[in-house]
Amino acid sequence: MKCWKLVIACCMVTFAFTLSAEAAAPAPAKQAKQTQIKQAKNEAPAPTMPTEVRIYAPDGVPEKVKQELANVSKTLVGNAAKTIMPNIRSKAVAPGGSGGYIASYTEVDISDVQAEILPSAESGKYVGAIRYREHQYECPGKSQADALRAECQLVKSRRMNELVRYEKGKWHY
Repeated sequence: MKCWKLVIACCMVTFAFTLSAEAAAPAPAKQAKQTQIKQAKNEAPAPTMPTEVRIYAPDGVPEKVKQELANVSKTLVGNAAKTIMPNIRSKAVAPGGSGGYIASYTEVDISDVQAEILPSAESGKYVGAIRYREHQYECPGKSQADALRAECQLVKSRRMNELVRYEKGKWHY
């Protein structure tokens, strides 16, 4: 019985020394991965919320409704920019037509956001149209790694139109 207690005590001491050594100096692979993550964050700044939204509204629309639509537009477009996939930090790679590879991603243009208020037939209700652009980029390379590091070119843009409704004093989307 005393022999087992001695074995358990030795194992606990060894385990404690191992934990303290790992805490003092992280493994090189772990440091390299942390460095890569920091570099990726520095290379691709996080998308920000739109700073300005152009509002178009007919006469008679209350200023409060216009301001709330501007805020909803900023939120909606900002969320689209943050969650769109594939994005600049997570590109999609596929085989290309000429034997190479093409990395691609989509980006929301937060610099040009427009919102329009359309009155409804019912009093106090409106429909809002939020317009922005999505840009698609492609990066050709001979291998997957080359495609991920290659300079990207804008290949197409598309206009997006999100409809929201104003009902009971609040915009719903």
